[in-house]
Amino acid sequence: MHAIERGEPIKGADTAYDSMKIADKVLNRFEQAYARLNDEQRRAVDTIDGPVMVIAGPGTGKTEVLTMRIANIIYRTDTPPGAVLALTFTESAVASMRKRLVDLIGAPGYDVLITTFHSFANSVIGRYPDKFPEIIGSTSITDVDQVRLVQDIIDTTPLTTLKPFGDRYYYLKSILAAINELKRQGISPAAFKEIAEREKSAWGSTRDLYYASGAHAGKMKGRYKDELAHIERNLELVTLYQKYEDELRAEKRYDYGDMIFYVMLALERDEDLRLSLQETYLYFLVDEHQDTNDAQNRIIELLASFHENPNIFVVGDEKQAIFRFQGASIANFFHFKKLYTNAALISLRDNYRGTQAILDAADAISPRETNLIARAGHPEAAISLAALRSPDAECFFISEKVRALTAAGVTPEEIAILYRDNRDAIPIARMLEKQNIQFAIESDQDVLGDEDIEKLLRIITAVRHFGAKEALAPFLHVDFFDIPPLDIYKLFSYATAQGHMNPYDVMKSEKILDDAGIEKKERFIDLFHKLSAWRHDAENRGALEVFENIVRDSGFLASIENHPAASEKIAKLHALFEHLKALVEDKKNYRFNEFFDYLELVREHDVPIKASAAFLLPGRIHLMTAHKSKGQEFEYVIIAGAVAGKWGSRRRPEHIKLPRGMYRTLAAIEDVFEDSDERNLFYVALTRAKKEVFITYSATNREGRDHVPSQFTKEIREDLLMILDTSADEENFASHRNIEFRPRLTTQPDIKDKEFLNALYGRQGLSVTALDNYLECPWKYFYVNLIRIPEMPTKHLMFGTAVHEAVKNYFTLRARGDDRGVEYLIRRFEEELRRQPIEQSDFDESLQKGKNALRGWWDAHHDRWISNVVNERRFAGIELEPGTLITGRIDKIEILDGKRSVNVVDYKTGKPKSRNAIEGKTRNSDGDYKRQLVFYKLLLDKDGSYEMASGEIDFIEPDDRGKFHKERFDIDAEEVKGLEQKVIDVSREIRSMAFWDKVCDDTECTYCALRKSLR
Repeated sequence: MHAIERGEPIKGADTAYDSMKIADKVLNRFEQAYARLNDEQRRAVDTIDGPVMVIAGPGTGKTEVLTMRIANIIYRTDTPPGAVLALTFTESAVASMRKRLVDLIGAPGYDVLITTFHSFANSVIGRYPDKFPEIIGSTSITDVDQVRLVQDIIDTTPLTTLKPFGDRYYYLKSILAAINELKRQGISPAAFKEIAEREKSAWGSTRDLYYASGAHAGKMKGRYKDELAHIERNLELVTLYQKYEDELRAEKRYDYGDMIFYVMLALERDEDLRLSLQETYLYFLVDEHQDTNDAQNRIIELLASFHENPNIFVVGDEKQAIFRFQGASIANFFHFKKLYTNAALISLRDNYRGTQAILDAADAISPRETNLIARAGHPEAAISLAALRSPDAECFFISEKVRALTAAGVTPEEIAILYRDNRDAIPIARMLEKQNIQFAIESDQDVLGDEDIEKLLRIITAVRHFGAKEALAPFLHVDFFDIPPLDIYKLFSYATAQGHMNPYDVMKSEKILDDAGIEKKERFIDLFHKLSAWRHDAENRGALEVFENIVRDSGFLASIENHPAASEKIAKLHALFEHLKALVEDKKNYRFNEFFDYLELVREHDVPIKASAAFLLPGRIHLMTAHKSKGQEFEYVIIAGAVAGKWGSRRRPEHIKLPRGMYRTLAAIEDVFEDSDERNLFYVALTRAKKEVFITYSATNREGRDHVPSQFTKEIREDLLMILDTSADEENFASHRNIEFRPRLTTQPDIKDKEFLNALYGRQGLSVTALDNYLECPWKYFYVNLIRIPEMPTKHLMFGTAVHEAVKNYFTLRARGDDRGVEYLIRRFEEELRRQPIEQSDFDESLQKGKNALRGWWDAHHDRWISNVVNERRFAGIELEPGTLITGRIDKIEILDGKRSVNVVDYKTGKPKSRNAIEGKTRNSDGDYKRQLVFYKLLLDKDGSYEMASGEIDFIEPDDRGKFHKERFDIDAEEVKGLEQKVIDVSREIRSMAFWDKVCDDTECTYCALRKSLR
């Protein structure tokens, strides 16, 4: 390896790094990590020029190789960090790689573009909007609107095969799935038409379509009939696909697949765009390459096509290809070998995770060309297989196994229960709750399936159908209204006895309620007035405002924040609120009644609204699907429900069978196993384990029908498998049958739990906005920043967000020498404002105000702006002391001397403040603007990448006389030291919960009022 001298400049760094020396401690970390690599890993790290393919089995150090290779490129070449592009599939993988890289090379690691494919596509569209007329100015379509759109197309299109008489929407989901797959493979409607017609022609030239003799002579053979049915469906799908695309454009919508699809098309047809990106990125790295689909793979090829032997590095493992249902194809991996015939091929065989028994068992399921060699040094143990009589007995066995492992000293976080489908978690979780075993489900959950969200839906239904008694009874039975069931019965009974009086008339009258013998009269009257007010607002106000009012005023928010699983409940409420915000962004003046109708469609078509999985607290075991487990590792793994039809032998009807000819990189390798995805998935599940694997299944299902064990359990060699005698476990379960009737003890964190709050705080860190909120009111920080309850953004906040995004995009292009002027700036502002969930009247007002402000601001300052800038620099996880992390995002960093001295710029919307007001020297100012600048200097001082010479507040709106203002400040060391201590003090208060019994000075504070409802 090239030897790096102490004090040698980092070659190829961005201008900001040109004179930076490699710090001894950073270089030492790199050298120490390099010394730990094995020979093949070093070869992968050192082969930095030309195409390279690395076959990296599980536990072979793939992520370490990727990050070490990026570090090596920056150390050894004149490549700027920003010219390295690393693509992966998940945000968690991005975060993991980023953290490792920054640990290895320090600040330059932030400027390497590590991103997901979708985020990369989004950034390209954002940087070159004029290249994407199909996307720019459009909004993302929701899953439900996709269903609605395809329904409308089916209704208005003459179809023979895809619109059955008995159920015209029978193929609807299959049609959508096929369209999504076509986009993932980079196939347009026109291209698909050619493929489908070619397939029909090839089928027609088949010589033995018909029986030549016998009883069926002249009749078409059965398999050809089936093929013809699929061909005819594909030909009709061509029409539907084209109409779907036409309708998307007409409605100015785009779907999830369009981001990558249109970037691929633009790169194919626009040489200027392709060359621009090829000049920007000199090295390409692709993680999990076996999971790329044709469109993603084509983007990589186009980006790297400038050179015959591009600097492209792909890493993956064909045995971990488990996302073919998302359009991925391991054929892409083999296509790479064909495309770059002189590519260096490197195989990582040393496994630093599991035992040889685990690796050999996995190899029996999905054989490798070269076996992995266990290097972790764990004691060898056979794979344990447990067959139980019933699903409940299986769940009980799993819970007892977890108990035994933790009793033996195993850390709960090192235990994972893996299952095939999300719904498989339900019985396991229920048993763990009854056994009081702490766990976290790490799969996305459907918001509308939550029992508390269902109560909110009952309230929403009553608002939508105000006056209808059918909606009133479920509404009144919502438990946090605390209405006695007998009172509800009396209300309806009295209304019926009075000649079918409307129960709403009973509710609103104290006299009638008294006549009906109702005890809690005030509850009914209060709820009637609230319901009436919500209904009025639903007709006259925006959906976000009405939703927030209902959540707060009904008592729903207070109810869930006192729930034992409050963190999970608030996360689901937040997900529902964000979903509503997205709907409002799409349509200004979106009304609450429309939201209700939308939710009805969601439920009708079983379209999930997903809440992300909660993060894992210490002391909890993991529950997740095998797909979710990819990239993770645990000491002990339990694979549950290992039966045929669940793991392997899955029979799914293929209503629309897309032509094989559409897969650009299909290889014969994919036909080795009919169920290769299922095999690979079981392989992935097995190889998550470091020490032991337990496989469980039940002999019968819940209806008493026999189960057949998964074929994969039969393919593990006998010498690697230990069949457990479960008779004692069955007897133990039989003696604990009453466990099914025990109360379920929640294992989800309570928002009043100190451990949970500390873990949440530790993950988030403290930004300057969070600090300001805490200093204003600790409970504002608690609700807004820490647990993040849903809040409707104000029109001023949405205006500011749109301005900031527009200015960021303008300066990002300008820094590359592409100054598009004030009209581009204003156009981007309008596009960003349209993305906000803002009412039409507020939109119109904000748009005009923003246009005037930005034009005047640009005229006042543009001739003095410098081009050597860094926009939106993010800082994450800078530690001041153990337990105190600060984070931040700086609007703009201006490089003053071509080296490290910088001026930090913070944009502000709103009326300009005087210099004294900024510094907190006026009666009504708290100095928060100046505090932000001091905070940014603290970030930069601790990060070490720049030396902040000054900080500037740049007001984008003019004063009353039409003048624009900037105020620049020198920040001295004492100010930074004082703020650092303030941050540490606040952090300690948060971690110790010293604020718990405090309230702020504002007697009308809504956050302190919320605190009072916490019990």
